[in-house]
Amino acid sequence: MKTFAALSAALALSFGAYAPTAAHAASEVVGGAASQLTLEVGKGRLIRLDRAAATVFIADPKVADVQVKSPTLIYVIGKGSGATSLFAIDAHEQMIANLGVTVGFDEARLRDVLKRQAPNSQVEVSSANDSLVLTGKVASASEGADILRIAAQFVQGDEKDRAAHLINRLTVEAPNQINLRVRVAEVSHQANEILGFNWESFAPIGQGVLGLVTGNPVFTQDTPRKIIGRQNGANNLFAGYSKGATDINVLIDALNQKGLVSILAEPNLTAVSGEPASFLAGGEYPIPVPQPGSQNQVTIEYKKYGVSLDFVATILDGGRITLNVRPEVSQLSDAGAITLNGITVPALTTRRAETTVDLASGQSFAIGGLLQNTVTQNVRKFPALGDAPILGALFRSKQFQKNESELVIIVTPYLVKPVSQKLATPTDLFKSTVQAAAVETAATVAAAPAPPIPAAKIKG
Repeated sequence: MKTFAALSAALALSFGAYAPTAAHAASEVVGGAASQLTLEVGKGRLIRLDRAAATVFIADPKVADVQVKSPTLIYVIGKGSGATSLFAIDAHEQMIANLGVTVGFDEARLRDVLKRQAPNSQVEVSSANDSLVLTGKVASASEGADILRIAAQFVQGDEKDRAAHLINRLTVEAPNQINLRVRVAEVSHQANEILGFNWESFAPIGQGVLGLVTGNPVFTQDTPRKIIGRQNGANNLFAGYSKGATDINVLIDALNQKGLVSILAEPNLTAVSGEPASFLAGGEYPIPVPQPGSQNQVTIEYKKYGVSLDFVATILDGGRITLNVRPEVSQLSDAGAITLNGITVPALTTRRAETTVDLASGQSFAIGGLLQNTVTQNVRKFPALGDAPILGALFRSKQFQKNESELVIIVTPYLVKPVSQKLATPTDLFKSTVQAAAVETAATVAAAPAPPIPAAKIKG
């Protein structure tokens, strides 16, 4: 409840871009009969009462607010979408005004802004109760995100309130999902020379160029701009590939048939543009943890190790893909191991790299040099490493133990679209062939004439 003793005599009109128009600023005389007042969020209207009021209040202050300029002049401001009531009472506790206040979104202005900022999209704006609804089609995922940010400015409240009152029913016409083909391979040094995986120099493949961050950055032959440079002074961690006339995955498959490359894992990850995805192949080893305040009492915690890959892919205009990749390889090591109550707890050696690249759909890049020669000794001291997924096969390799190969992660992103029809499985054709043969056999048997009855069995 607001009384004139507690209200300021001055009327605050500093509402920036949402200042009332001349039509809204015009005073409106309201009598004792109930009436309806319609406002837009962030806008207001002056109301002139037919006699002096002692008390003016709003039923729901989240929907609208009221400011009093004089006993007969009040200013009503729309704060949030919804409906509420305004009451004005005189000194004799007689009702002067009972207004139903409905506050909605400035849909006309939002349509005008979206038409100018996103001319290639077809967006319809409407309201549903206290929410702003966006429907239609947008040209790309990035343009859809921009439209949502613009529409959020027309919804009052903090970020959580805006998300709760903004309904997104937009459809992206362009592909908005990305499939990441990851190939974890053991590559021999002989294959490195063939592929150009020489981490210390340039190596052209077709029309592309493969290089390393240990020295010079990687350039394409067509565009003399830096694509990948040295990261944090790290050596032998990353190399990029700009796809030309040669597909690096075709080379990997060919070398795999020749025994120069061994594919250890080949996961496929699919994620919506801008959303994270991850892959982990490894294991967990137990670590005894002493409990404080107790003697000879421990609990077991498990630590993960192996090969992991985290990525966030974002689709840009023109079908380009910005890919933030964070590969990590960890293994057990005796360096830093501790002994607790007679139990030796191995240390965990971790090597990781993180980079952001800009690729087209189908382009590949490689990450390598994440392991060291010391793993051969660690395998002898921790035999369980030989059973670890991916790393176990790598550690058991004679080439790797002789330092003739290394672990290479090859990543290829693709733009994908969801399919509407049911996907076929490799056995569908086989099933249909078998069923067709069964139906044909049944039809042949049914069409064949009945065998004659032997005369000896005819009774008459």
